[in-house]
Amino acid sequence: MNETISTILRRRSVRVYRPDPVGQIELAEMLEAGRYAPSAMNQQPWHFTAIRNPDLLRKLEENCKSAFLESNVEALREAAKQEEFRVFYHAPLLVIISGDPGALAAQYDCTLAMENMMLAAASLGIGSCWTHAVMMFHSTEKGKAVFRELGVLFPEGHQPYAAAVFGSPAEPYAEAPPKNADCVTIID
Repeated sequence: MNETISTILRRRSVRVYRPDPVGQIELAEMLEAGRYAPSAMNQQPWHFTAIRNPDLLRKLEENCKSAFLESNVEALREAAKQEEFRVFYHAPLLVIISGDPGALAAQYDCTLAMENMMLAAASLGIGSCWTHAVMMFHSTEKGKAVFRELGVLFPEGHQPYAAAVFGSPAEPYAEAPPKNADCVTIID
């Protein structure tokens, strides 16, 4: 099996991190991988915001958790009620990819860029986990105000479409859960 496919198959969502920061070289490589993602008509409508400041991460996390508590989804509300629950899982790095909603496919472009970053991270031995709480919280007026108050600003007109946390896994990767083998149709 080639190295790329091997990386894809071993990547997992990591929910327990060591406090070690992600190195500058590794962060630069991950961001570069994100910037090389495909985008509709090569518009590259994205902007990458990497947050490593522990105090800012803590404040943002506390506020993003409120999006789960106020969600219409019972499972999210129940998870957020747990005192130990953290939407960023104590990860030392959060990356938010915002995009220009006027682009042809900004949401998909930004999501592809984040997947590239997550795969690059896995290839470097860095764990990652998608965190939708950022987009949920930012979609509210309260959320937009908190982001501004905390100084987490996106380019004019941009909105966040993808967010993930990154860091050194504190535990070995778990086995992959079973994958649905009946989800493929090949037409010759």
